[in-house]
Amino acid sequence: MRFDSPLRGAVLVTSLALAFAVGCGEGSRRSASGAPRTPNRPNLLLITVDTLRADHLAAWGYARATSPRLDQLAAEGVRFSAAQVQWPKTGPSFASMFTSTYPKDNDIVRQIGVPVPCAYTMLAEALQRAGYSTHAVVANGAVGREFYFDQGFDTFLETWKLPPPNAGLPDVEGQGPLDEVAEAMSRAARNLADPNGGENVTRLALAAANRLVPAEPWFLWVHYLDPHFPYSPPADSRDRFQRDEHFDEAAKVPISDHYQQELSSIGYGQVLDGEDRLGFYVARYDAEIAYVDRQIGRLLDALSERRLMANTLTAFTSDHGESLGEHSYYFNHGRFAFQTCLRVPLILHWPGQLAPGVDDFAVELIHLAPTLLDAAGLDLPEGRWAQGRSLWPRLSGRERATATTLAFSEGGTAQRRAWIKVARDARFALHYTPRKAEQGWISEVGNEFSLFDLDADPGETRNVALDFPADTERLKRAVSQWWNADRFACETDTETCDENRAVDRETTEQLKALGYL
Repeated sequence: MRFDSPLRGAVLVTSLALAFAVGCGEGSRRSASGAPRTPNRPNLLLITVDTLRADHLAAWGYARATSPRLDQLAAEGVRFSAAQVQWPKTGPSFASMFTSTYPKDNDIVRQIGVPVPCAYTMLAEALQRAGYSTHAVVANGAVGREFYFDQGFDTFLETWKLPPPNAGLPDVEGQGPLDEVAEAMSRAARNLADPNGGENVTRLALAAANRLVPAEPWFLWVHYLDPHFPYSPPADSRDRFQRDEHFDEAAKVPISDHYQQELSSIGYGQVLDGEDRLGFYVARYDAEIAYVDRQIGRLLDALSERRLMANTLTAFTSDHGESLGEHSYYFNHGRFAFQTCLRVPLILHWPGQLAPGVDDFAVELIHLAPTLLDAAGLDLPEGRWAQGRSLWPRLSGRERATATTLAFSEGGTAQRRAWIKVARDARFALHYTPRKAEQGWISEVGNEFSLFDLDADPGETRNVALDFPADTERLKRAVSQWWNADRFACETDTETCDENRAVDRETTEQLKALGYL
């Protein structure tokens, strides 16, 4: 089925045309249109955590105390309760986030290892041209320099290529007054053994921070890999939630004869510690979150001690969530577009400039880059950059989000643009699933359109399209208008980069370890 509509996306087409000039090429450097004004442009700190579901953070209502530092950040800033990624896979999600374009238009979909087209201006490039120093520390090879995610960064550190210097930490068990010190050093060495673990990410982020000058505006992106599968937090965190009051002893994880599997069961090669209890895996996932939460706390504290957080706008989010057995989909993401994988935390924190609050309406992560650019002082015509728009008018009350404000996402494994499309508002999520092979997993074969009432059924288990015909038709028209709008095209005379970078052996090995290859 092809989406066709009499509206043909007329409103969106006009908006996209206005965005071309600032979405590609250098863009303007004049005063911003909507962000709060301070004497100096704010520093920008972007912290992202791989594979983090919003509903496994206490600030989003989770029962376990997985995230005290992030909960504090949310309480002191603006928490978006219904933020949506545009594709629940690391490469496509960050490509959309940093270019402010939809996967359907930038063609970075489904797979890991698709380079970001050099014609697209990345967030760091726009900030660099505006006079910001730009630095990044990333722990996932899917956003490595081989795939052009380093565009615009003065410093770009990749953890899998920079293992922790733990060889000098003794691993001794002796007697005497130095026992406690020696054990602490030994524990630190074990925790640092994983170069992509949160402790090494924090270490490298603080090393990058040595290049930050308080008097000059800077942008620092720190991407933590925890809690990506396999869920393996350090030994001193591993069993934190095992058999607590929230542990489910009954639910089991089917194990197949295949080495690796994600639908209906997991492969024998994915089994952790011989366990088949679903509660064990969920507790491990939560322990990873608690571990990375502590590391984020260390990072924020250290930056504050260095007096680098004054006049700093901090944004926190994730590239996607994780399916923990819902819909018989185990410990992975990207194959479907349920809220388990689309809904992520989003926090904006700027003391003295941004009043604390909660925004309960749908919001897309393609709006994050223009929001940061607006705060940095770039002029965004009508508040837009590429296909996103600054959230400052919404935050200041000059523009109201409503229960029908929409977010659009994609997902699935289909080719030829036959993947799943989703539109959600504050209450409903509509899935358009053209392939029969996927329809049965979402509701039933023969249902191209499935509507889920997220208030009554947050797990998206019951198709209520027939119960809410008006909302179903409204969202069908919205998806049609969005999908059929003229594709965003980046026509620019800016110099293209070398699009034939070889993938390093270290990156290949890390992607294999993460199950991408």
